[in-house]
Amino acid sequence: MKLYTNAKGQWVGTQAEAKTIGAEQTDVPTDKPSLLAWLNNRTEAANALGLPVDPVPAPVVTERVTSHPQGRPHPWVTIRECAEKASLKDLGHALAIYMNRVDELLDDQ
Repeated sequence: MKLYTNAKGQWVGTQAEAKTIGAEQTDVPTDKPSLLAWLNNRTEAANALGLPVDPVPAPVVTERVTSHPQGRPHPWVTIRECAEKASLKDLGHALAIYMNRVDELLDDQ
């Protein structure tokens, strides 16, 4: 697989993106074990050369705390809020779980 990287360690996947950051083409392995070994070797080489590695900042998560008169929210309110805020990928997982449960229910009958 061909990816593109520059001296700052930025990676992109297309030639157009590579031109914008001044990147050069790099061949990387396509299977997971080889890719992990390749990445680890590059990290070890960067550490040996004393190149700085910028830490990835932790994501900032802010949670909205709501109070409910009964002390605990109704579970459907929580599920509804989750569904409204979920990504399509997460909704796909939820739908698969739902369909499996319906299928199990129908099998039991």
